[in-house]
Amino acid sequence: IEFLDHIVGKTNMSCLTPHDRNEKGSFLAANLYAKSVFGEDALVNVSVEKKEDNDGKLAGYIRIRSKTQGIALSLGDRITSVQRGLQPNKNQ
Repeated sequence: IEFLDHIVGKTNMSCLTPHDRNEKGSFLAANLYAKSVFGEDALVNVSVEKKEDNDGKLAGYIRIRSKTQGIALSLGDRITSVQRGLQPNKNQ
């Protein structure tokens, strides 16, 4: 759930899937929603699994669906940079 909170917080998306914070498990699935300043909608499906080994790695996928390609590409780039721990350059 910390991974989901991190993605939601850094990308300004809303989580549509309720989660019980007391629930402990190795799988997580969630639907996120984003709306651009131009009124474009996007739905992001997140599905991750915590590996059983002790290094704490996550495996899974993030699928972005939208009617326009622009918001999907932009969200994909933003999520990739958040996962890598990079901060976007705000001077551009």
